Amino acid sequence: MTNDLNLPGPDSDYIATFGSGDPHTLFGHGFAGAIRDTRPFGTGITGTKHFLHLPGHGGRPSPGSGWNYGHIAEVLAQALTSTSATQALGVSMSAGGLLRLLGTSHPATRNLEKVALVLPASFTGFSAEVADANRGYLERLRDLVAAGDVESITDLMLSREPTEVAELLPARAWTKTKAENLVNTDMSDGVGLALEIAVDESAGDVSTGHDPLSALARFPGEVLVLTHEDDPAHPVEVAEAIAAAIPEARFEVLPAGSILWRGRHEVRRILGEFFG
Repeated sequence: MTNDLNLPGPDSDYIATFGSGDPHTLFGHGFAGAIRDTRPFGTGITGTKHFLHLPGHGGRPSPGSGWNYGHIAEVLAQALTSTSATQALGVSMSAGGLLRLLGTSHPATRNLEKVALVLPASFTGFSAEVADANRGYLERLRDLVAAGDVESITDLMLSREPTEVAELLPARAWTKTKAENLVNTDMSDGVGLALEIAVDESAGDVSTGHDPLSALARFPGEVLVLTHEDDPAHPVEVAEAIAAAIPEARFEVLPAGSILWRGRHEVRRILGEFFG
């Protein structure tokens, strides 16, 4: 068992494991996140819980510049296999990686029975409005990271939050930590991820009949898509499209700021019901 929530190392494949018995659930964080951010999602979920640090996070080296969802999916696939997980929860970036795996019918997903996609940020594409907003945000973010301006990065990140969330002192402290990591670690290699597509429809193979959206629709497990309103980094329209592509998916939209800050009790209730 790994005792340090923040710094599991290469000897454990950067996975912190807690609990015992079945089921085994894998938790993956979002960009600039960490195990400490996903641990609250495990409250009330029984069995063995595995919390993963993805590359570029928690001391795990970045894979280099130009991250994409294919890289993230492969890391998640390795973790699913090594932990024998039958359940998985991905937040934002990790939700996109799980979608990529499901859309390619990756062997690592064969034992998955339940998948929760929390605050998905990417699917098959973006509306022109969302793409333009993401591009402008990333241009500004890159400039600030290059300048090492932690306070301005913090302000920029909080500008995408509802005012009542941005004014919370814990939210600012948490966001400042993310900003410091962007400046002081190789995490900045992944800044462009917000423009990447999680599930590439053009990746289908006519000769084999493989189609990513059809593969998603055929996934036999249960899927929960959980998001909240008024979050430019995680548009509700993206979550809606994902839920529409997966028959019988459970789709939940909470009020603005709920998932990370103002609605944790409701989030735990929904996840507890879903994972049983």
